[in-house]
Amino acid sequence: MKITWNELTVKFDSGETDLLGDWRWLIGDTVQPVLIAALGDVFLQEIDDSVWWLDIGAGQYSKVVDSSDELEQAMVANVDDWFAPQLVGDLLDSGLTLGPNQCFSFKIPPILGGKYEPANLEPTDLAVHFSILGQIHQQVKDLPEGTPISSVKIGEL
Repeated sequence: MKITWNELTVKFDSGETDLLGDWRWLIGDTVQPVLIAALGDVFLQEIDDSVWWLDIGAGQYSKVVDSSDELEQAMVANVDDWFAPQLVGDLLDSGLTLGPNQCFSFKIPPILGGKYEPANLEPTDLAVHFSILGQIHQQVKDLPEGTPISSVKIGEL
């Protein structure tokens, strides 16, 4: 199967809901999503036109380009790191598909020991994906690396 940007990204409609409400503790209130990867990471545009990458699995937020005009070139240069085309292809080859406002999300998040492999990913509503992972990362953000995590609490979506 040939993988294109159509398979590596998802169409989303933020509508009336703040998809990233449970990540505002990390990303602030001024950014807006511009692109969501099939594996649920999101690219956000700041007021100054810079674009940032929210790596949902790792819970890391980093600037990727100074201007939205530079994003496409950066995406091509970083396609393997940002979009994992081999993994997305494996998921699609296994028969999984994404519906509207869905991404592939973790059954067990990496922060809780899950792996980036087809058996640990499933189609998930974007709002559920962002909410659950945002809450988990917020709860564990101040723990020293390697701390065993015995429980997390998930609030209402």
